[in-house]
Amino acid sequence: MSTREELTGNLTAYIDNELSELEARRIEEALRLDPELAALEQKLRTAVKAVEALPAPAPATAALRRAVLQRLDEKTALQRLRGFFTLPRLVPVAGLAAAAAITVVVVGRPVDKPGLDDETLFVAQNIEVLEDLDLIGLENPDDLDVVANLHELEVRP
Repeated sequence: MSTREELTGNLTAYIDNELSELEARRIEEALRLDPELAALEQKLRTAVKAVEALPAPAPATAALRRAVLQRLDEKTALQRLRGFFTLPRLVPVAGLAAAAAITVVVVGRPVDKPGLDDETLFVAQNIEVLEDLDLIGLENPDDLDVVANLHELEVRP
């Protein structure tokens, strides 16, 4: 005997008289034995009658045919997008993208600072003072204290 799924799948063909005599007998026997399957058959028959009762569609007019054919000829969004991304447009864009990527890499890279010892760093920070000392002829910063206290060394009569 057929499974329930097979019987359910063949109900529409049974209603439309598309089954062989043997298959139709199997369905009829199953309908007598299974009230759920019989209820499903009645629902399908009602649905078929409702579809048959619908009015026939109106014949297509020439204007409708033209509109449908025009819509078929229109480019889809994907076709328009493919037309936009052509080689003459992609080459300059790819060049700009490469230039932007190189700029990001170069600017984003940390600047290498040369290794400075403490004395060189001190000289760089105090270059103005050292230039002033050189201007007045002092070789040692301690000599600046002597210059600052010259008034104490003056002799008074």
